[in-house]
Amino acid sequence: MGAWNAKYKKVPIPIDQTADYSVFDIKEFESSFYKCRVKKIVTFQDPVVTLENAHDSSSGIASDVTSSHNQSAKMSTFKGDNSSVSSTDHRLSDSSFDRQFSDSSVSVDRPYVKKRQGDGKFPWAYTHGAKVAQQNRSNLERSYLSSDSSVHSDYRTPVIHNSAPPSYEYHIQMKQLRNPAYHKLDLQDTDKLMLTAGKGKSKVRPSPFDLMTDDVIVKIFSNLPTDQLCRCSCVCQRWYRLAWDPLLWKRIVINNENVHIDRALKYLTKRLSYNTPTVCVIVEKINLNGCEKLTDKGLHAIAKTCPELRHLEIQGCGNVTNTALFEVVSYCVNLEYLDTTGCPCVTCIRLTDKLLAQATAPHLRQIYLRYLDMTDCTALDDPGLASIATYCCQLQYLFLRRCVRIGDQGVQAVCNNCTNLRELSVSDCKKLTDYGASEISKLSENLRYLSVAKCDKVSDVAIIQIARGCKKLRYLNVRGCEAVSDDSLDTVARNLTRLKSLDIGKCDITDEGLVALAYCKQLKKLSVKSCDAVTDLGIITIAQHCHRLQQLNIQDCHVSLEAYRTVKKHCKRCLIEHTNPGFC
Repeated sequence: MGAWNAKYKKVPIPIDQTADYSVFDIKEFESSFYKCRVKKIVTFQDPVVTLENAHDSSSGIASDVTSSHNQSAKMSTFKGDNSSVSSTDHRLSDSSFDRQFSDSSVSVDRPYVKKRQGDGKFPWAYTHGAKVAQQNRSNLERSYLSSDSSVHSDYRTPVIHNSAPPSYEYHIQMKQLRNPAYHKLDLQDTDKLMLTAGKGKSKVRPSPFDLMTDDVIVKIFSNLPTDQLCRCSCVCQRWYRLAWDPLLWKRIVINNENVHIDRALKYLTKRLSYNTPTVCVIVEKINLNGCEKLTDKGLHAIAKTCPELRHLEIQGCGNVTNTALFEVVSYCVNLEYLDTTGCPCVTCIRLTDKLLAQATAPHLRQIYLRYLDMTDCTALDDPGLASIATYCCQLQYLFLRRCVRIGDQGVQAVCNNCTNLRELSVSDCKKLTDYGASEISKLSENLRYLSVAKCDKVSDVAIIQIARGCKKLRYLNVRGCEAVSDDSLDTVARNLTRLKSLDIGKCDITDEGLVALAYCKQLKKLSVKSCDAVTDLGIITIAQHCHRLQQLNIQDCHVSLEAYRTVKKHCKRCLIEHTNPGFC
């Protein structure tokens, strides 16, 4: 402790006036002072250097960290009494001397250079807490130097900002972000798709689609209509590539009335013909229902570029004419399904005159349609229907609902040429009579479904003929035929033993006719709506014999609660439609 009480003499040392002491090698300076730290203490003073002798290796060196209220820094040798140093000598040992001297005791006019991690001497410089500790030590020592104003220095020391360290939550959050398991997303929780990594900064998490394979995305895209699929192709390059996968373009579905459908079809058929420049062989089904702007130009593009087309629906396309349909059925030779519901301009379906002139064999004059729906084609008449029956003799499903111009001649032509028909509907054809309806009995081999509903001129005569000829019928609808009575029901029940569905609503039916239907053991659906003569006797008889009944319509019938309960008792799975509030 005697070294602290020693007196020191300041010896001025001349310095070369031309030398530049503001820039020097910090490594060389550090090494030279490290070797002589036990014997000599050097203090800079401009323009002289003061040399003092030290007698104790535990001597301390005060830092020249700039004071907040005095911008001109001071640096001097400090020797205090025992009491003034005893509180700090345990912190300013040899190791602390190395750290403090090397980093802050010498100030130079250059930016502070942080030591690299591999230097070994200054590991404290890489932690925030160590920087704050060093700052506190410098502040403590600066208070001792404030009394000595004779020593000045032109060299600035680096300032370590005493900012608040990152919070504990910040470290936990960053640790979770570095954990690969944390990046596994729950695709159902869209709120976690974006996580804030820091204040003012956000890290975008991957989209659920980025975590899916191409096959899964293609499967999702397969449920979209064509116009939505085209929009998806504009999202990114990956979606563009997947949206034009050939598996997705076996069908084209556009049901938007605002789309310029002719232009869209022209572009799509051209885009899908990249492998075959002239034809589009991958499209097999086209659904354009509700596209009111569709014209013959759009169907012309389909006919020219889609030879493998098998399914075409154009419901409600009022601008389509016969010419376009002629081209479609002529060039799309594999077409099997055609739905022209609500096309008032369509009156006929046949081959074009050019193909008819080139056809040399009978099979070249045929249209191999299997399904044809011309419901609400109000312009269709008997000559047009006869032409359809001539060219489309392979038809199995034909629906002519509400074609009010059709009469006996048209139905007769169908029954003579289309012998393979399985389902036929001529409901609401007001001109059809018993003569034309009786011709339906010629379809005895294959007919399963028949509807002559609301054909006012059809009576028991035609129904008896049909029941005797078409014994394989499963569905019969004569609703609204007021001339049908109990006489025909007896023949129906005895011949159509496989009948499963019967609609005799608004017909002249009584309990006697329902008792006769007890022979139809496989009956599942029965409607006697608005049959005023039906009472509890007929309903109870049906319930006791037709245990497979699943649907019964007794609206506007005089049936009591007892009959209702009897049906519920014997036909436990039966759904009863009624208008009596007391049954509830």
